[in-house]
Amino acid sequence: MKRMNVEIADEDYLYLKNRASREGQSVVALIRQAVAALQRADAPDVRSDPMYKVGSFDGLADLAEHHDGYLYGSR
Repeated sequence: MKRMNVEIADEDYLYLKNRASREGQSVVALIRQAVAALQRADAPDVRSDPMYKVGSFDGLADLAEHHDGYLYGSR
């Protein structure tokens, strides 16, 4: 872990202190949870990638050769 010092506005610290107290945890734990939530929000959602769609289908005879074009369109 890395130790760091940050400066925040008094009202922001008061908010963090009160919220942490209500939740029965430390301000540091609350900040770590906030950072983890930011990381999750930035993580790509692989479910939106057509390659992760499950199933099979009949059709397009040239699918193996031109799959990128069918999945992602022309670029």
